Amino acid sequence: MVFIPWLCCRVEQLCSSSTRVYLFWAQFLALIPGVWGTFLRRAYYRLIFPKVSWQCEIGFGTFFSHPWGIIEDDVYIGPYCILGKTVIGQGSLIASRVSIPSGKRQHRRLPNGRLLPADQGFFEIIRLGTQVWIGEGAIVMADVGDRATVGAGAVVTKPVPPDSVVAGNPAQVVKKRP
Repeated sequence: MVFIPWLCCRVEQLCSSSTRVYLFWAQFLALIPGVWGTFLRRAYYRLIFPKVSWQCEIGFGTFFSHPWGIIEDDVYIGPYCILGKTVIGQGSLIASRVSIPSGKRQHRRLPNGRLLPADQGFFEIIRLGTQVWIGEGAIVMADVGDRATVGAGAVVTKPVPPDSVVAGNPAQVVKKRP
């Protein structure tokens, strides 16, 4: 069922540097509810990305804004998330409405002050370690270490150390686990 979307993306990839066709299908598949939607999203990303486990769940309304990502085993991504170039470690949980853009530099400004559209050359890969928990509505723009927790609504602009809990805007370490 995802062969046609994959084929369209493949043709786009061979003919241009645009990702509009990829994004159309990613957003379309994000809107299919229930078990079928989860299955189709997982299958689509398995064809496009370097690695996507069959043992993951990608919630309703969630999509990856770039045609690159890695999703390990036992990952849960809640509804209405928007993710950029992301590596999600085994056993990680991402609550709903979480944004993980591809780093902090999405746009550049010219010397005259004019903003430029998104520049792929400035995008970063954001890595979430194993057993990471990201709370509702968080924005993560830097790597998160193994077994770390990001509180609901936190804005992560600096790397999060392993075994720590961060919260706030900007996110600060509020607890270290032994």
